Amino acid sequence: MNKLFVSVIFVMQLFLTSALAAEPAQLSFGIYPYDTPTQIYQSFEPLLKHLSKVIGIPVKIVIAPNYMSHIINIGQGRVDLGFMGPSPYIRAKDKYGGVELISRLVMRDNKNDRLVIIAHKDSGIRNLKDLRGKTFAFGDFQSYGSHFYPRYLLNREGVKLKDLKSYDFLGSHSKVVLAVSHKDFDAGGVREDIYEKYRDRPIKVIAGPYAIPPHVIVCSNKLPAGLKSKIRTALMGIKDRRVLQGVDPALESFGTVSDNDFRQARDIVNFVEDR
Repeated sequence: MNKLFVSVIFVMQLFLTSALAAEPAQLSFGIYPYDTPTQIYQSFEPLLKHLSKVIGIPVKIVIAPNYMSHIINIGQGRVDLGFMGPSPYIRAKDKYGGVELISRLVMRDNKNDRLVIIAHKDSGIRNLKDLRGKTFAFGDFQSYGSHFYPRYLLNREGVKLKDLKSYDFLGSHSKVVLAVSHKDFDAGGVREDIYEKYRDRPIKVIAGPYAIPPHVIVCSNKLPAGLKSKIRTALMGIKDRRVLQGVDPALESFGTVSDNDFRQARDIVNFVEDR
């Protein structure tokens, strides 16, 4: 009787282990609202279709309403995979711990990993020190490239928030560019690749470009180890230029990444939050 009981327990343990390691029928891919939903779908749909085909599991897009919702979705495992910038990744990793790095985006000339400070062409603003007494547009509060790093740069030049005439958080890089081009704000900070998309507008770069940590693909640590490895291999094996350039015209490939790549970003976020 005891042998039978032990055998039953053993079989149940095997079943539970197998069930826990089973691959899901569908995966969700979270994205923060860095651009319009239509543009985000157009950018990522070719990539996710390719990924779905290679790993044999459908992958659907989930666009969060704001950066903080995206961070929570990733950190709490509400989505399986995600596209993240430096400070959202730091937030999800350090607060929730349930996120793992899969790979980084490797851009031509690292353009997606650089920041510029822009102003209207007719503003007369030439550098960061000229922004004292001016208006400044940030993106989302949780954005590294459109909030934390621009604010760090301003502070480094002796321009604190209280020294600005006014400032606001507009929610995305694209909105910052448009607000500056329409003269709603004197200046703002954006990723260089977003600036390039709108460079036909009456805007100019007054500072930068500055290197920033990479944008990355992450996953929930709840995913089976074999599936995480399969996803990483699938991403790094992409050679189709149409798939890569659908995400961004400057995207060359997906590469390796580690948490050490974000040490400086953590220091800058902490510096800004202490001010």
